Amino acid sequence: MAGPVTMATSLLLLALCITPADSVTLPSSCCITFISKKIPESRVISYQLTNRSVCPQAGVIFTTRKGQKFCGNPKLPWVQKYVKNLDAKQKKASTRTRVTNTTAPFWRHLANSTFI
Repeated sequence: MAGPVTMATSLLLLALCITPADSVTLPSSCCITFISKKIPESRVISYQLTNRSVCPQAGVIFTTRKGQKFCGNPKLPWVQKYVKNLDAKQKKASTRTRVTNTTAPFWRHLANSTFI
């Protein structure tokens, strides 16, 4: 009975010893390879820059409407264009939110008024 358990334990210990101590695991937010063809811009909803202090190379992680993630090379013109356009959309959306928030008290005032 002790034979199979001892054998399994020995194999497990051997596997742990064989694993290199200096192996590096990369976070899932790093780009190892870049997409070779351009994604249609209409499908891209957001992006994230990779962290250069953790990742071996710079990259842009695009997220599509379906939740798929693709790595783009930040040196390519189409990647730079997508980032610029997404930043502009984000800025426009935050400006709209500010305008809506500043006009809200005025509309509440009108809603609470009684007209004769």
